[in-house]
Amino acid sequence: MMPFSAIIAVLLLLAIALVHLLWALGSSWPVGDEKTLARTVVGSKDIQKMPPRLASLGVAIVLTAAAHIVLASGGLMPGILLPRMYQILLVAMILVFSARGLVAYMSFWRELVPEQPFARLDQRIYAPLCLLIAALLLDVALT
Repeated sequence: MMPFSAIIAVLLLLAIALVHLLWALGSSWPVGDEKTLARTVVGSKDIQKMPPRLASLGVAIVLTAAAHIVLASGGLMPGILLPRMYQILLVAMILVFSARGLVAYMSFWRELVPEQPFARLDQRIYAPLCLLIAALLLDVALT
């Protein structure tokens, strides 16, 4: 039986992938314009526009692949890789989401991405969400 943590992790990963897909298609959801979106979700100093749409599409694809890794690791979906490879990828995902979550609270990161509202949202929503995903993935790995 698939752990509940895997189901939640997959839903979160796919939801985030969907948002990135929307941005790849040119949407400025959840704000009204591209500049505000860039300052809200990227936060680089003096950012005026979103990165290339291909970058958002790439993130959407990677997050969808990450959901596949969780599903295959949890036994809910047949895998296309060797089981050991899924374990390694799951550990890599735990490390990446943990690092992304923790870096938001380091001063060098704030210097790289100081724009508001990103800086505030990063510490209140984005980083905790990454840490939550890392914890869910750890549970999947240990189950």
